[in-house]
Amino acid sequence: MEKETLDSFLSIQGVMGVALLSRTGRPYFYRSFQDLDSRQQQALAQGLFQVLETMPQGFDYFDFQFAEQRVFVYPLSAEWVLLVAVNDDIVMPVYSLAVHRLRTELQRDTQKGLVTFRLFTSQLETSSSATQPTTSTLPSAASGTRMEMDTFMRSLNRLCQITTGYLGKAVIVNYWKAARQEVLQQQGSDAEWLNQFEIERSGQIRYSGTLKELDETHQKVLRDWVLAFFHRCEEVIHDFRNLIKSAELRL
Repeated sequence: MEKETLDSFLSIQGVMGVALLSRTGRPYFYRSFQDLDSRQQQALAQGLFQVLETMPQGFDYFDFQFAEQRVFVYPLSAEWVLLVAVNDDIVMPVYSLAVHRLRTELQRDTQKGLVTFRLFTSQLETSSSATQPTTSTLPSAASGTRMEMDTFMRSLNRLCQITTGYLGKAVIVNYWKAARQEVLQQQGSDAEWLNQFEIERSGQIRYSGTLKELDETHQKVLRDWVLAFFHRCEEVIHDFRNLIKSAELRL
């Protein structure tokens, strides 16, 4: 689900809040649902999943009155549930079409939808100005100079740490692996040494080779790998580079 899809849905008159709940993972609450404290949010999620266990298989949705809002509950899968809070200003024909599109996109790619919800609820302030592609998170070396592997690894894992906050460990592990495969296909044997980087399930990367310093050729291969990773992140979060820069300032 693209960020624009959720933006458009939230702009509908009468839509007050949305939430994406997981049976086993962290829930994501946005707008009116954020007025609840963490204990209330947890109680709401637990109560809803208990109710869902009593519902007949294949039901479409149910709704209930919560404070001054009407809350619709839409099961997406056995694991995920979408909540939408509306007020009396809602125009049901308009809302019904919009929520159908939102549900369809979330069911088609729940992981991408999760990334979008995580982005919205992170509440990070980002710059609205356009930027040229950069890899400012990583160190750069002047032409003809070498870089220590340890320096690169510290910066690389710092990037991993920041990115995990937006995309989650499982996603960035897959993105790093896919980006490496892309570089290997493009550069062949010149990039085979990238296989010496172990991408761990924790989202961190460990170098198991013997290189202590990186010459210009090594640095180019690594830049290409990082750029390929960035491109994948930007397919989900269009202003990903701005978010990285903003997060860097907060560290």
